[in-house]
Amino acid sequence: MKRHQLLRFTLFLLLLLLSIAGLFLWKFFQSEPQTITSYRARNIQHRVDPLHEGASLLQSSALDALDGEFTKLVNKVIPSVVSITTMDAPNREILLRQFFGLSKRESAPSSKMGSGMIVSEKGHIVTNWHVIKDAMEVTVQLDDGRTFPAALTGYDERADIAILKIKATKLTPITLGDSDQVKVGQMVVAVGNPFGLQETVTQGIISAKGRRAMSEAANEFFQTSTLINPGNSGGPLVNIHGEVIGINNFIITQSGGAEGLSFAIPSNVARRVYNDIIEHGRVIRPWFGVVMRPLNSVLAQQLGLPNTAGALVVATLVGSPAERVGIHSGDIITTFNDHSIKDWIDLRNRIAETKAGENIVLTILREGHSMNMNVTIEEEPGRQEL
Repeated sequence: MKRHQLLRFTLFLLLLLLSIAGLFLWKFFQSEPQTITSYRARNIQHRVDPLHEGASLLQSSALDALDGEFTKLVNKVIPSVVSITTMDAPNREILLRQFFGLSKRESAPSSKMGSGMIVSEKGHIVTNWHVIKDAMEVTVQLDDGRTFPAALTGYDERADIAILKIKATKLTPITLGDSDQVKVGQMVVAVGNPFGLQETVTQGIISAKGRRAMSEAANEFFQTSTLINPGNSGGPLVNIHGEVIGINNFIITQSGGAEGLSFAIPSNVARRVYNDIIEHGRVIRPWFGVVMRPLNSVLAQQLGLPNTAGALVVATLVGSPAERVGIHSGDIITTFNDHSIKDWIDLRNRIAETKAGENIVLTILREGHSMNMNVTIEEEPGRQEL
């Protein structure tokens, strides 16, 4: 009996040992793939990390370089940007009503703020005409805090450009770039004095060229995504080289604040006004001498034209360059120095950008026949049509 019990006990122990061994082996084989996977993951992570870290370092270096170049650009431009404060004359109508005892309302002088840019070591400053229009006093504050009274050297109301001058030393002129080379999408920076906050810098791109909008200026504009506000008018719009390619002029807004619809006068317009005033003491306006009418679809159909492109001549002025070369009523001007003319406004702007004395080539469409004409643009003798 005892032997039988011993045998049973031995078998029990053997089964128990086999069960424990089986359980141990099962757990071992269950954990091995995870261990291998974890090991491989650590191995892969170890191999990937250097590449990831290298990419991060390269990205960081590129961003640091971009940040550094942007900072250099701003530091280069800011010393050339000025704040302009004007004291405007009292309202004449209110003064007359006070004089005749029709009103007790006081007419105090009002002030405006704007921006400008130094363009010569002699103290010449370019700004918008509407910034200093009707001003009794104009004060200019430099980047270093110095303030000076400014005198009006000249202006072009049509272009909305004015040239001021201050008597100061140690000035940093800014470079006027070539706005004809501007491309849609290129990066630009606006610097100015919005709401009296000096040295405000905003960045954006050229959103469009050749915009026409309601403004003091008659020329076309660059549309930009730079955020500007009241006080930015007259300040520079610069490219990545720190060259002025536009003069900030106005915004379109529904909320009263900046909405990324900003407009700037091309720098070549300002350059022409500045050069005329410095060299001749006045703005020399080019003159062609035609009266034009917009081409609509009805007129185009009556004239047998495929579309409304071109400028329709209604009349030529006596003694004008247009009359002398034989341009007639009914002629359609289609190109101006190989530039296709979209409409009469396009032709007007092309003429405005031409120097007096310059010879240009026009393509004329007359009774279905195309012809070229050489015309010398002259100085405007008085207020005439283009």
